[in-house]
Amino acid sequence: MTIQKYEDWMRPQVVALFDLEYATGAAQFDTLFGQFYEQEFQRTNCIRIVALDGERVAGFQSFFYWPVVIGGKEVQSYQSGNSLVHPDYRGKGLFGKMLNYIHEPESGFNAELLIGFPVEASYNSFMRNGWKNPFNLQWYIKPLNPVRSFFSNPEKQLQKAWGDRKKSDFKADLSTVYVAQRTDFDTYRFAYETGDFYRFTFESDGKKAYFELKAQRRKRIIRELVIGKFLVTHADQDFMQRALNALIREVKRSANFTLLSFAVNHHSTDLVSIISSVGMRPIEKRIYFIVKGPLADAQKDWSSWWMYRSDIDTW
Repeated sequence: MTIQKYEDWMRPQVVALFDLEYATGAAQFDTLFGQFYEQEFQRTNCIRIVALDGERVAGFQSFFYWPVVIGGKEVQSYQSGNSLVHPDYRGKGLFGKMLNYIHEPESGFNAELLIGFPVEASYNSFMRNGWKNPFNLQWYIKPLNPVRSFFSNPEKQLQKAWGDRKKSDFKADLSTVYVAQRTDFDTYRFAYETGDFYRFTFESDGKKAYFELKAQRRKRIIRELVIGKFLVTHADQDFMQRALNALIREVKRSANFTLLSFAVNHHSTDLVSIISSVGMRPIEKRIYFIVKGPLADAQKDWSSWWMYRSDIDTW
């Protein structure tokens, strides 16, 4: 078995591997694969890794460029994702070997920080590979207009009221660690993301807040609005609470969603306090967050890490 970098001739097999596992549709996933990895923003930065049995692709793993800001500076950071081993080859340690490949000299890969949001099935494999799980994203929800949502189209209502999602730059408070908000990053992500997205900003006394949201349906009838990102120029609790209240007020005024949801770092006590103060309550649902690398090893306090649902490649 050989672990090596991905080559273009392997693409049909990688596409077939994901179609086999997730029934994505070969043509649909092939398009997504190109949009995700072949755009200029990503193509020269990411590393794609395969496990080969002769000329048969037995596994795939990638680390894609995902700029994180620490202390106001972007670091050399990558997110782990699209990890999959063919059913015929599971239980042979291939996933761990693909994760280890980036530490081999021939990989030519160098990163200050690796991040990930693994599913339950792969979490233990990452832990055995030396990754850390410093915190999880805890989900909170708040009912909005559960009855009216059954008889309306809140997705179109909000789009009509707020307009299309626009690309933007945003520099957050220096005390926070967050995924960079840049127009070139937006250009890359807008090309492959699908769904109903919205952006909302709030400004008061020279302070600014930025929100990204996405609509989704659960069980066909629950019209959920997810807060995927919340950044502020000043991490002032009073301002953040006013910003979140302003968002909720404008959402309720503009559209009839069943509920509002928000996943935040459960160690970020300021964020937890603020979302609790506006009536959001925790539920039994979480997202794993994992890290690896020199910057992760040096970190002692994780409460300033503002990671969100929109920071995951599948947003």
